Amino acid sequence: MRKWVAAVCLIAVALAPACARDKAPNSLFDSAGYHVRGDKVFYLLGFPGAATEVAGADAASFEIFDTTYARDRSRVYVDGRPLEGADAASFEVLDRPGFAKDRAHVYLHDRPLSEDPAHFELLDGDLAKDSGAVYRSDGSVLSDDPTHFTIIANKDYYLYTKDSGAVHVNGAPIGGADPATFEVLQGAYSRDASRMFYFVDPIPAADSASFRVLEGPYASDSARVYWMGKTIDSADPSTFRVLNSDFECTADAKRAYYRDMVVAGADPRSFAVDRAVTRCDETSITFAE
Repeated sequence: MRKWVAAVCLIAVALAPACARDKAPNSLFDSAGYHVRGDKVFYLLGFPGAATEVAGADAASFEIFDTTYARDRSRVYVDGRPLEGADAASFEVLDRPGFAKDRAHVYLHDRPLSEDPAHFELLDGDLAKDSGAVYRSDGSVLSDDPTHFTIIANKDYYLYTKDSGAVHVNGAPIGGADPATFEVLQGAYSRDASRMFYFVDPIPAADSASFRVLEGPYASDSARVYWMGKTIDSADPSTFRVLNSDFECTADAKRAYYRDMVVAGADPRSFAVDRAVTRCDETSITFAE
C-alpha cells in the first residue's frame, strides 16, 4: 500500500510542472500583463482582475514589450487584443507609456495617432509632434504649425507654448495673446506687448509698466492689487503684503484679506510680525502660538 501511494505521489510531482505550464495566471500571485504558459498566451488584468487567453497568439514567437503592447511573428497586440493594421515586423514601443509605432503609423494605445512615424517625436510636457501637427497627451491636436511651435516654459504646474498664430497655457488658448511679444512672468501670470494675463484671461485694468508678481496668485501695480488676476477692491498696493500664500491670506495697512475678500473684523495693526498665519478665511485669521 505504501509503495502504491509513493508511486502516485511521484507521478503527481512529475506531472505538476506540465500542468502548471498551461495554467492561467492569477492576479493574487502574478503581475498584470502578458504571460506565456506553455503553448498559450494569457492577458491578466490587475488585481482583482481575471486572465483571458489571447486567442490565436503564437506562444513560440511571442514578444512582450510592456503591460500594453506585445507581438508575435504575425500580429501586434494591445491590452491582450490584436491591434488591427499594425505591422509586427517593424513595430516598436516609444519612450512614453501607451505610445508605439511601426513603419506606417504611430499609435496611442489602440488607435493610430500619426501617419508620419519618420518625423514623429516626443516633446516635454507630455506633448508630441510630427511634420503636420503637435499633439496633446490625449492625442488631440494642439497646433497645426509644428514648424514654428515652441515650448516657452514648463514649471509651477503651467505649460506655456506658442506657434506663429497662438499662445496656449496647459493646452488652452490665451485669447488675443501676441506670440511674438509674449513672455511668462511667474506662475499663471504672463504678458505681451500690450496686455497682462492670468492663465487664459486678460487683466483689463492692469498697468503694464508697474505690474509685478508677488507670491502665489497675488500681483500688484501702482493702483491695484490682484488675486488670480481679479482686483482686490480697496486694497492698497503701497502697503499690501502676503501673510501666507498657501492659505491665501494677505493684508495692507487697514484691512486683511482672504483671497479677494475682506476678512471681517481683522485689524492688521494688531498682527504680530513674528507669528505665522496657520489658517485664514473670510471671517477670521489664525496665527501660530
